[in-house]
Order: sequence, then structure tokens, then C-alpha cells
Amino acid sequence: MKKIILASVVASALFGSSTYNITPMIGYVNTKDHVDIENHAVAGIAAARNLSEDSAFDSLELGLLQSGSADYEKNSEDTKITQLFFNGVKDYKLNDTFKLYALAGLGYERLSDEEMGNESDPFFNYGLGTAVTFANDMALKLDVRHQLKFDGDKNIVTLLGFSIPLGSSTQKVDDLDDDNDGVKNSADSCPTSAANAKVNMVGCEIEQDDDHDSILNKNDKCPTTKLGVTVDSTGCELDSDNDGVVDSMDKCPTSVAGAKVDAKGCEILSVPADLGIVFETNSAKIKSADLAKFEKYVTYLSKVPSAKVVLEAHTDSAGSAKYNLALSKKRASSTKKQLVSMGISADRITTIGYGETKPLVANDTAENMSKNRRVTAKIAK
Repeated sequence: MKKIILASVVASALFGSSTYNITPMIGYVNTKDHVDIENHAVAGIAAARNLSEDSAFDSLELGLLQSGSADYEKNSEDTKITQLFFNGVKDYKLNDTFKLYALAGLGYERLSDEEMGNESDPFFNYGLGTAVTFANDMALKLDVRHQLKFDGDKNIVTLLGFSIPLGSSTQKVDDLDDDNDGVKNSADSCPTSAANAKVNMVGCEIEQDDDHDSILNKNDKCPTTKLGVTVDSTGCELDSDNDGVVDSMDKCPTSVAGAKVDAKGCEILSVPADLGIVFETNSAKIKSADLAKFEKYVTYLSKVPSAKVVLEAHTDSAGSAKYNLALSKKRASSTKKQLVSMGISADRITTIGYGETKPLVANDTAENMSKNRRVTAKIAK
């Protein structure tokens, strides 16, 4: 007991007035590879200094363990075992109550009676543990340590301790609450809240920013934006392509400026008007002047992949009905080839030749007959 008290005094002197914890401990030692020393109980104390946030370890631990009389199995002798150790400790916080920790360091084991090849010797040790925190930062700790003595002997030590904080607050900067709003710095999105202000779970005053978009209510022109959306300086959700549909609802976020769009932000395309292709007498060749008329159909069909097109070809009444039917089919076919050459899949195009059976106007003048030598187009979905 005197040694435990002495260790406590030494720890206090070493750590000074810095933030630290005192942990009384009890435990059990499995003398795995000691020669003829039986397993035994121990008691002890450790002092741990809490380090700054940028340190490799979260704390440094200095401690002492003392056994009662540990028996030798093969003779009548016994020995008292004293261990002094110094470890670095790394915490892995799970939540405000539970944490895991790992430790590693060096120590020295002294045997009061060295028998059967057992000697006092330094050792290296490492271990894992868990801690449950209670009020005022007190904690119940349980860990298992593997000790490797320099002479080859090994111990497995299981320790149960109760940690008591001493000195100033043991919390790190991230765990403090600088603006006293009940939210720790690490989770506080508004770290300068007014004293005693009512705040939400991320530390922002509820009266100031009801929709949690970081724009104060007095400056927020859209006070009910959805949580998590990107807003501009007025608190309104962004509309990146300026089509009147906000980004979170916009299924077509790259609409052309000024285009008419639907509720999903996708451009509303008008079905193109009649193709308006006309031919010379007895010809199925498309005039170069008519090529531009195809663009409106190509644009529509490219942007509406579900749409298909039906091409209907006609002739005037000159010649036999049989000849005119064949000629109309050729005109429909040449029109299809032109659409295919402009990138429209052939399986989206249907062609029909009507010959002279469906004149647009009477075939009574040369001008009217030219109007009947035509191909029209219909969009089918």
C-alpha cells in the first residue's frame, strides 16, 4: 500500500497541475511463461496526463502494480512482484459514453525473491481496453495487456479500474462548448451563437435559421428550402440552367437557355410541321434546296428517342397508276435514306407510297401537279 501511495505522489509531481486522471486498479496476472510462478491478483494505481489534440497519443500513463505473495509451485518460497510502467494511450471514441483505447509502452518488474530462474527485468507491453464514462468525466475502465519481459517471460494482465479526473477540464478543444449552447465545438455549425439562445442540434439559433440553410431568416427569401440543398445568398435553391426548375427537381440540368421546359426541367419539343419535300416530274431525287427542311425532324427525333416517323410519298396523275405507285415508293425510300444519313436509325422510320391516290389538290394545272409530287411526314410515339 505504501508503494501505491508513493506512486500517486510521484505521478502528481511528474504531471504537475496539467489535466490528468487518477485510476485505482485491481486485476489478475496470468504468468504465462514465468518459470513456476502461479497466477496471482494485483492492485495498483495509474496517473494519466491528457495531451493536446495534435499529439500522437491522447494521454500518457504512469502506473504501479503490486501483487500480494505470489507462490512458486515447486518449492515453498513465494515472492512479491512490483511493476512500474509508462504507456502512451490512443482513444477511439464511439459516442459520448463509450470509447475504446489502445496502449503501448515500457515498464520494469521487480521480484522480491528471485527463484527458479525468474529475475527482475524490464518489459515491453501493449494492450486494448474500453471505458464507460459517467457524470463529471469519471469512467469505468477494463483492459487486457500483454507484457513481454526482456528475458523472454510473458504475462497477460487483466485490469479493472475507475478513472477520476483531476485538475482542469479533461476535454479537448473539439469537445468543449465555447458558446455555451449545449452543442460541442466539433458539431457546432454556428460557433458564435448568442448566450442562452435556443439552438438546434447543430448549434444554430432556431429563431435565426428555421430551414437550416445557413441563411438567417431576416435575409432568407425562401425560408422553407429542403434540408441539404445548395442555396444562393438569398436562401433560395440554385437553378443552374435558369429554366425555372430548381436543381434538386431538375432531371435535365443542362437545358438550353430560354427553352420551354416541363415540371422536371426537360425541354418541351413541339412536333415539327410537315416535311414539305417536293420532287421534279418522274424523279425521286431530293433537291439540295430541300435538305435544310430535314433538320427540324432530325432535331426532334434525336431529343425524343421514343418517337418514330412515318413517311408518306405521293405523285401527280401523269403516267399509269402502277408506275406512279412505284415512283412514290422510290420517293419515300430516298427520303428515308436522307434521314438515316443524318443519324436517325432506320428502324424508327416507316415508308408508305400512295402513288396518285391521295392528291393534295386537283391535278388540273402544272402548278397543282407540282404540289402533289410530295413526301409528308408524321411523328408516331
